[in-house]
Amino acid sequence: MKQRIQFFLSYFLYWIVFFAVARLVFMAYNHELSFLMSAGEWFSTFRYGLRMDASMSGYISAVAALILTASAFMRGKAAAGAMSAYTATALVIACILVVSDMELYRHWGFRLDSTPLGYLKTPREALGSASLWALAVQLALFAALLYGSWICYRKLLRPRLMNVASAGWMGIPVFLFATALMILPIRGSLGIAPMNVGFVYFHPDNIFANHSAVNVMWNAGKSLLNTNEVSEYHFMDDRKAKDIFAACYPPAAHTEILLKEERPNVIVIILESFSNRMIEALGGLPGVTPNLNQLCREGIVFSNLYSNSDRTDKGILGVLSGYPVHPVAKVINFPEKTRQLPYLNKDLKQAGYHTGFVYGYDAHYSNFASYFGNAGYDKLITREDFPPETYRDSKWGVHDHWVLERLLEECNSSATPFFKAFMALSSHEPFRVPMPVAIEGNDEETLFLNAAYYSDRAVGDFIRSAKETDWWEHSLVVITADHGSRHPGNIPNYHPEHFHVPMLWLGGAIAKADTVIDAVASQTDIPLTILHQLGLQSDGYRFSRDILGTTADPFGFYDFNDGFGFVTGDTRIAFDNVSRTVIYQEGPRPEDAAEKGKAYLQVFSEDFKMRDQVDKHQ
Repeated sequence: MKQRIQFFLSYFLYWIVFFAVARLVFMAYNHELSFLMSAGEWFSTFRYGLRMDASMSGYISAVAALILTASAFMRGKAAAGAMSAYTATALVIACILVVSDMELYRHWGFRLDSTPLGYLKTPREALGSASLWALAVQLALFAALLYGSWICYRKLLRPRLMNVASAGWMGIPVFLFATALMILPIRGSLGIAPMNVGFVYFHPDNIFANHSAVNVMWNAGKSLLNTNEVSEYHFMDDRKAKDIFAACYPPAAHTEILLKEERPNVIVIILESFSNRMIEALGGLPGVTPNLNQLCREGIVFSNLYSNSDRTDKGILGVLSGYPVHPVAKVINFPEKTRQLPYLNKDLKQAGYHTGFVYGYDAHYSNFASYFGNAGYDKLITREDFPPETYRDSKWGVHDHWVLERLLEECNSSATPFFKAFMALSSHEPFRVPMPVAIEGNDEETLFLNAAYYSDRAVGDFIRSAKETDWWEHSLVVITADHGSRHPGNIPNYHPEHFHVPMLWLGGAIAKADTVIDAVASQTDIPLTILHQLGLQSDGYRFSRDILGTTADPFGFYDFNDGFGFVTGDTRIAFDNVSRTVIYQEGPRPEDAAEKGKAYLQVFSEDFKMRDQVDKHQ
């Protein structure tokens, strides 16, 4: 039994070493890029990549543990034969992926995923893009890697099994437990976030360094599993859909400028789960947000904004990248797609802004690390930059008042003009906040409102402190939400009010006060609206519209679980994609709103599908 256990542990380490060697070969093959990295960056690719290597090794070793369970009554030679057959198969697959990835990366610039499957429909064209020399080199590398790996296994590991005795009944529970134990490296974390590509993204602007840390076998497997999730939506003729979509985005003849200066500092504050229904100044409940109520009288309120969706990792793409949400797939889970998104911070950086993002989350949660890595902020502050006592009692991360204090410090110390973004988290369930109870009650809705009260207080403290600084008079502060919530009122997840979120503009740079803009808008409209206020243009925001531009028929679009909502000035509908029916409607002409929503989703799903495609003729 002892020898079998030693073999299993050695087998797990064998695969970790294999993937480390594969990373080294990948970096050597792409030496034009890897030799530009420092020694510290080289070390970091292996250090951060180790977690994903361990995850993939866990998957492979879990199957090995099951084989050892099944062979508990076999003597060494039979058990060694079964394990050798399995290992040889796994090595062939791994070596094919590793070697193919090295060459494809040179052309495509991203690690191997399910994308090549699309080219298998036309194998002649796929093979035609590779030179005979490249194919010969790939075959040679494949043979060398496979042979070397197999020899190491046969010489170092296989002998450990050859002469072992039968494990008997005791071997079954032991190796079943070993199988279950592999969930730890597979998951990669004891926290909320399971293993994802964001775990290994460590560099703020060197995408190759981040890519080098990715385990290609894990990445390809994950992508293949996700392939069936990415539905394409086709409701009408493509030409008709494109015409309807284009009509939703007519060019604006004029933009109303609400700022007193052209290059103010810009601060975007994104609140967790805030909807208009909890803000009294916007028709919501009294007593929940006293600070926002007062601030609404000081600034410019956009009263008809609708969020992308109902999750932070979806809403943030709308606020900062002007990109919608796929109904059944999270865009943020596809780093090569998010890499090609527009980014508000990048546009502002080109205009001379110093950029930063401050938030209290674990950077690895829901692939945020890869999204922010692709965004390339000058400075990114996450939970790891705060002392442990600020998040020890929190499920999600550092509570809002501490993070907003850090945001204030960053603004005070930054060169101007600056762009800073902040994302809250304290009003996320389980709604535990570091303050005495302000709204009494133990039910979930009351706990949520109490947490929102805390976040509102933290924002109010930040604004009061900001007003005492020199930069306040030259700043635009945008306060909005990542998404709404079913609270208060426990409304359905498809209802428009679930997505009806606030946006408030403050700061010394605004030219108006106590003003309401009631044009219907989408969260995706925020980036382009800000850029146009600064006199900046960008063609990258295909799904963003200038809210303050003089265009007809403003609208809001949102997604829920395999469905969408479409809002105009007098009509709101929700459409279920599975049943292909309108499940909520109010106002006249719901059929027109549904048709526009279908066209929008059809065009967007095609954009999402093609967002990471590479021109094969380049």
